Amino acid sequence: GFPAVPFSLETLKIITPFAVTMAAVGAIESLLTMQLLDGLADDGERGSTKKECFGQGLGNVASGLAGGIGGCALLGQSIINVESGGGKSRLSGMSMAVFLALGIVACAPLLASVPIAALVGVMACVCQSTFSWSSLRILGKIPKLDAFVIFLVSAITVKDDLAKAVVAGVIANALGFAWTQSTSISTKVSEEKVPYNKSLKWKSYNMNGPLFFGSTTEFESLFNVKDDPSDVIIDFTNSRVFDHSALEAINNVADKYGEAGKKVHLRHLSKESAVLLRKLHGGDRPYEVIESDPLTDPVYSIPNE
Repeated sequence: GFPAVPFSLETLKIITPFAVTMAAVGAIESLLTMQLLDGLADDGERGSTKKECFGQGLGNVASGLAGGIGGCALLGQSIINVESGGGKSRLSGMSMAVFLALGIVACAPLLASVPIAALVGVMACVCQSTFSWSSLRILGKIPKLDAFVIFLVSAITVKDDLAKAVVAGVIANALGFAWTQSTSISTKVSEEKVPYNKSLKWKSYNMNGPLFFGSTTEFESLFNVKDDPSDVIIDFTNSRVFDHSALEAINNVADKYGEAGKKVHLRHLSKESAVLLRKLHGGDRPYEVIESDPLTDPVYSIPNE
């Protein structure tokens, strides 16, 4: 019957952390299982993540109301089902579940007499057959960050649970990606003749890589304000401005040239970037010239928050 627990705020405070953790672990494991089975089947079709999560949630709610235990996709059984007979349909999965339930109910006394060591051996065999051993050979070839995340997620999964491991892995990967991108911005310096005076040359900084909050310090260090000529070009053809910190960095560089009595020409910024740059200081400034070209300027937006 229904669980005999009081339906109150205090009860919700107790069960919510465990419920969220179990829901996250179940959803992650089921979706990873589905992704693996899609690769094994290789029939050109992909499972629906929406249906998988909705169906699993509905089944677990019904199981909980009946006093049962929630569950998720079974990786070992699913792989055996696909590899043994090529079971790919809904009927195949349902049949496996029904026969497994009948076996447990009908053979409960017999299963109770099976030593735990034997069950451990069965699980060890399942792990051995489902583990991707080929991934160990590429550990020395993949980036160190990826290898670190693999070991981190594996260790936390064994020590705590899959939900914490996934959160830690995502955070570690995001921080590593931000660090990698922050050091990837660079510039190629060249000289460009002035259209109205061929005898004069302007120095051109051709930027490469993303410009965002993590790369602003590196960006500002690329310029030699003291030794540069009176006019300098900063070309963003191979770069992109991602946020307001990047716009502030561009203005900071322009301010340094303005204090030195020099002028900066900004080229190939998006229209929105140019508008936001003007808004930062209330309009155009004589030492910061934004040169627009609708035919070659990129089109992208910058988040407002």
